[in-house]
Amino acid sequence: MRYDLIIKNGTIVTPEKSFIGGAAVLNGKIAALGTIDPRDTAAEIYDALGLHILPGIIDAHAHFRDPGLTDKEDFETGSAAAVMGGVTTVADMPNTVPVTFTVELFNEKIKIAREKSYADFALFALLTNDNINEIEGLINAGALGFKVFYGTSTGDIAAPSAKVLTRHLAKCPLRTGFHAESNDINANFTEIAKRETDAPDGFWLDYARPVISELQAIHEIISLARDKKIKIHFHHITSFDAVALVSEARQNGYDISTEVCPHHLLFDAENFTHKVYPPIRDESHRTSLWESIKNGNIDMIASDHAPHTAREKEAAGWGAPAGLSGVETSAPLMLTKVNNGAISVNDYARLASEAPAKIWGLYPRKGNINPGSDADFTIVDMNAKKIIKASELHSKSKVSPYEGMEVKGLPVATIIRGKFVMRNGELTGKKGYGEFVTPLVPS
Repeated sequence: MRYDLIIKNGTIVTPEKSFIGGAAVLNGKIAALGTIDPRDTAAEIYDALGLHILPGIIDAHAHFRDPGLTDKEDFETGSAAAVMGGVTTVADMPNTVPVTFTVELFNEKIKIAREKSYADFALFALLTNDNINEIEGLINAGALGFKVFYGTSTGDIAAPSAKVLTRHLAKCPLRTGFHAESNDINANFTEIAKRETDAPDGFWLDYARPVISELQAIHEIISLARDKKIKIHFHHITSFDAVALVSEARQNGYDISTEVCPHHLLFDAENFTHKVYPPIRDESHRTSLWESIKNGNIDMIASDHAPHTAREKEAAGWGAPAGLSGVETSAPLMLTKVNNGAISVNDYARLASEAPAKIWGLYPRKGNINPGSDADFTIVDMNAKKIIKASELHSKSKVSPYEGMEVKGLPVATIIRGKFVMRNGELTGKKGYGEFVTPLVPS
């Protein structure tokens, strides 16, 4: 048999096991996995000896700022950063200018991404008070899911009313994701914090948007869902309390998925100076998030890549915008934790590939390396080391809280539908190669 690509001699990683073997690719799909017949040939053969072959990483929470905020990022630079970080599929959020809340604007964004993206991409649509009549059209246009800013962040987008949200959740077959914070609680404690300090550090940011804000929002959202079959997702969970509340609801039959970000796993409030919402918590919460990953109460990892310009991030006091770049550094940071024994490489394949694909309806096309699925691979060298330097990142944003950190475990090749888009630290793909991917909508 002659294939387009054969990957041989690597350690294949699935959520269940690791084993020595290879993969054969034909017409952008995985044609064979495991032991490849030595008589088979291919247009290209890649020797992965000493490397791990993971299902292509899916970053299901990124803000590429395109359109309208392209001084911070755009689909070209954001997707380039993604594939350099081993990401094969990225899901972009709707808080752009204008926000992605109508079918017309959604289709315009597809066009922008198709022209620019190195990676395969999916798009979230926004839910507001003003677009309840657009929901069916957005689903038909291929929305991955809907995003609700229950608490404000970049864009200061108002949450929909309880009436609109309840109506949406009752009718929408797709999963709805929530930035879960209480604006009233945040406003109260932020006002107090601003009276106490002109230059907020991690402690004051945590104080200004406390755990009770996250907890109150999650409680309200679960209450509004009512029907336990409604699909809910909580983005960037930060606290033990939030995990406990969601876990209890899931035990009672609610269909809720959860996500955590590397910055909430790696930093404590007392040693963190970058502004990000929801904020970094204290060590007890960070430790509990790792425990929640291990016991299955957190389902997936996503970067919440939210870049701003260096000038904006260097603004004095409370004026700096919240958000940080993470799509290129997420995999190396998490692979370092694999090397440190915090999780297994199989856990990481589940958290970063399989789970996001299943949660957002992209499975089985994405998120696995079974025959018939897209030939998306993230090939990593678990022994490779580097120092993170913000100036070398491919995002437009050259500001990173990970500056100077040493990582061990690096993506060395990113393959999307059988094509190398990154190889040995070099961008080898073409702008516009990325395909628009859509979820399987439940009937």
